[in-house]
Amino acid sequence: MIKHIVMFKLRSDYTKKEKYVISLQIQAILNSLKNKIPEIISYETGINILETPNSYDIVLVSTFENKESLQGYATNSLHLEALEKINKVCSDKKTVDYLI
Repeated sequence: MIKHIVMFKLRSDYTKKEKYVISLQIQAILNSLKNKIPEIISYETGINILETPNSYDIVLVSTFENKESLQGYATNSLHLEALEKINKVCSDKKTVDYLI
């Protein structure tokens, strides 16, 4: 099994209120994928509650059976469409994938 974690940082030109609204929108976009992409075993999103210089705004924690399943998810058209929307409002993104 593979755990896939992604952290998203919104652009710094957004106000605190705008960041919250955009975070909710991103969370909804990501959550809409969990029942549409068969490779997903588990899928959880969260919005950051602390504002520190090192904080990211949104996190995705998901689980896949193997590398092939993760690759199938990564190349799925629904996932790519979601990323296109999310990348427009983010300044940075970090990922980690590890075996569990």
